[in-house]
Amino acid sequence: PTKGHSRPGRRRRTTTSTLYILTARTLGTEQSTPNSSLTHLLAHRVGVAQSMTNSSNDTESSSIAQAESRPRPSQPLFFHIPPYGTHHEARGWALDAIGRSVSFVGNAVFVGTAVIHLARMNAGCDPNDVACEGRTTYGIRPSSFLTLYNVIVGVSSSALLPLLGSIVDHTHHRRLVARISAGVYCAALFPMIFLNESTWFAACVLLVFTAFVGWIHTGMTFAYLPEMSDDKKDLEDLNTSFAVVQFATYVVYAVIIVGITAAMGRTDDSIFTAKLAQSISFVVTTVVWGYAWSKLMGHRPATTELPEGSNLIATGFRNLYRSGIHVWNNHRSLAWFYIAIAFSESAVQALVVIATTYSIEVLDFSSFDSGISFLIFVFFSSIGCYIAPMSVRRINPIRSDQLCLFLIGLFTALASAFVKSVDQKMLFFVFTMLWGICGGWKYTIERYLVCNIIPKGQDAELMGMYLFAGQCLAWLPPLVFTAMNEAGVSIRISMVSLVLFWIIAVAFLQCMGSYHSIVREVSEPPSESPPPDCQLQIDTVASNEERLG
Repeated sequence: PTKGHSRPGRRRRTTTSTLYILTARTLGTEQSTPNSSLTHLLAHRVGVAQSMTNSSNDTESSSIAQAESRPRPSQPLFFHIPPYGTHHEARGWALDAIGRSVSFVGNAVFVGTAVIHLARMNAGCDPNDVACEGRTTYGIRPSSFLTLYNVIVGVSSSALLPLLGSIVDHTHHRRLVARISAGVYCAALFPMIFLNESTWFAACVLLVFTAFVGWIHTGMTFAYLPEMSDDKKDLEDLNTSFAVVQFATYVVYAVIIVGITAAMGRTDDSIFTAKLAQSISFVVTTVVWGYAWSKLMGHRPATTELPEGSNLIATGFRNLYRSGIHVWNNHRSLAWFYIAIAFSESAVQALVVIATTYSIEVLDFSSFDSGISFLIFVFFSSIGCYIAPMSVRRINPIRSDQLCLFLIGLFTALASAFVKSVDQKMLFFVFTMLWGICGGWKYTIERYLVCNIIPKGQDAELMGMYLFAGQCLAWLPPLVFTAMNEAGVSIRISMVSLVLFWIIAVAFLQCMGSYHSIVREVSEPPSESPPPDCQLQIDTVASNEERLG
């Protein structure tokens, strides 16, 4: 193998946080999160966030500059993809990213929209009555199907993360699990090609199933990343190229589906668009995953022995619990940040699904319209990531994050207040643009922030906590929306419920304290002896013990 590339017998030791840190460092989500396009869309923002460090050195103290001088991924160049040469696993990982991107957009954007339309038809909704008030199918309102799906995916993804980390660290079945999950996933995509009035509910069940299996596959795939090179620069270049591949796949795939639908004059036919999208998704995903996992991805042994008397599930959750206690006791500001992330990230993920539901129920969006909205979101989220470096030149990253969350909440409230009729699609596209900008800003500034407030030497463990924090409450906002919607509350008011989560996140960010003090604290090496006041207390206690015998 060429220098820096993975060798079968040479592997770096990992911990049970392997899965967590890999996903957090390279994406953004999502881990690739099936219920959040943001997690997938903004992979390149890690590089942008890290490049902000250089621009802030002039205004920071020397200790802060020292913390910000840690090695960072270079800023991605979207039109330059480094050649993989003889690095077979890098090519395999890029092919897997193509399959994940295509299948995610096909399921979440096109099939999801069609499912709601078919649920409305099954409930007997009047085609001229966009609201479809009081109608249910299988005991559920049509407008609750996507959010209920999001609840199930959120719960399962939160529960799976510790288990997947244990599989990666304590078993040699990583590639086997990835292969099986890839095969099952592709097999589940095929039936959705035949989506119609009689199969829509089965397709809805398959959406939940594919999200669950997709989480397993994604976890196994991301565990390969840090082992692809022993050279940090090579690894950074690979991560950048993977982000380029993933972003380009989103755009190309969505443009193809939207373009073909428009060319055939079927822009109002959501079922046709969904079938077209799923047909292409099935073929592409099956081909690229089949080749990647049969020819390119290598076998991996277990990295550590499973503790005696333990099982994979208990070990994963036990390590997560210990990490949480450690953060709360020793890094309180970081703990407040994680809690803020739990609320803000869950609301942003839910916004994607709730906004899709809102656009269908209020504006009668077709799958074609949802594809256009997705493209607008992708484009402007890429622009939004450059607002973060500009903001930190005037305010610190904590205040920048708070401002961003405030704007997301404001735009969501305004959208629910002013977008209320079918003839306001263009206005909704404007709000989609604003949400995209804020999404790019949010993910960039939060990754910049977490990279500078994590203590040195604890990156793997604490970045793992960061990813888990972003997923642990992913089920709560859609559950609140679904409960309100099923209770007959107006969908416009139910959508505003997301604002509460962002307000809570802003409050917890305020609890972090001074950003400069946090960075200075984590950049200082631990002292070998206690501080003077602590030493005085120790001496006093020792003197009293000696006097009392």
